[in-house]
Amino acid sequence: MKRLVLCVLMLAALPVQAEDVDVFLSRFRSALVARDAVAIADLTQLPFLYQGRWLDRAAFIRAVPELFDARLSRCLAQARPQTEGQDRLLHCAPHAFYLRIGADRRWRLAEFTADGEDLP
Repeated sequence: MKRLVLCVLMLAALPVQAEDVDVFLSRFRSALVARDAVAIADLTQLPFLYQGRWLDRAAFIRAVPELFDARLSRCLAQARPQTEGQDRLLHCAPHAFYLRIGADRRWRLAEFTADGEDLP
């Protein structure tokens, strides 16, 4: 019995591997193509800052069609992730979308920026 308890404790102490970013990207891109706001919200670190407001889940779901229009969704479906520190970035001018590992050790859409010089 002591051995079993020791084994369980040792397993619990092992670091949990983070989800592979390619797994996240596959799910994220599928949700974008399907225009599935709920699935996109599931893959997003909430609350999410958009247009100067922190959006909870319900507000984020309502904002998805505006945030991820058809042009941007097509671009994100093909953008190659770039590494910046521990983050991954997807660039679709004028936007950069930051992907980050959350507390649950899963990748999440964490934030985005817009370069004012690249805006139409």
